[in-house]
Amino acid sequence: MVSSTALGISYLTYFLATSAIFSSFLGKPGDAVEAYQSWLIIVSIFICGISLVNSTMMSILERYREIGTMKCLGALDQHVLMLLLIEAFFLGLAGGIFGFTLGTITSILSCYFELGHGVLQRLPFRGFSNLFGLMIVLSVSLSVISTSYPALRAAKLNPVEALQYDV
Repeated sequence: MVSSTALGISYLTYFLATSAIFSSFLGKPGDAVEAYQSWLIIVSIFICGISLVNSTMMSILERYREIGTMKCLGALDQHVLMLLLIEAFFLGLAGGIFGFTLGTITSILSCYFELGHGVLQRLPFRGFSNLFGLMIVLSVSLSVISTSYPALRAAKLNPVEALQYDV
């Protein structure tokens, strides 16, 4: 789950950070992201969401008996749901941090090789901090939203059927 989120976020961060660096270096506001890049970003985030749903479903199938045991011991549907959503929150947070770091480093290196070492003196650190906050919110939101459907299905699981389930 972390790698899927990290790749989607790093892709988005790369485009936005590169745009911020070029705007800062050239001294004039440029186009933030071109139209074809916007579509690539949208498709990337959509695929990231689908991948998160798939990996969560696989994780729940692997823990089917554990969820059934928890429910037999008295865990309510909301306990199982919150457990999975909290896990998704932290995995999204880790993926967002890793993705932002990867995308920012890639963007800085790309601009350094394209524009020279003068780029390092004009890095927009305030823009990077705003971008970091945006990427964390996006990655956590994407992770929690993508996990909500499989978590809801796991919460409504019948404990007797779960304990009979054999992987």
